[in-house]
Amino acid sequence: MYMKTIQNSLRHYRGLRGLNQKQVADYLGFKSTDRICRWEKGLAYPSVKNLFWISEALQASIKELY
Repeated sequence: MYMKTIQNSLRHYRGLRGLNQKQVADYLGFKSTDRICRWEKGLAYPSVKNLFWISEALQASIKELY
């Protein structure tokens, strides 16, 4: 079964800010980078709450990220 990925620019903006996945996970209060990795690969969406926090951490609008 083919699963369509969710297009996003999370990795791009994370790179622009010089952050690694662990730093973003720490900022969001996660113990591991699993969720960040899934979001960047387009395998899952962050919750609305997490999307706002990611937007703040990466200094990019939600529209720019997705």
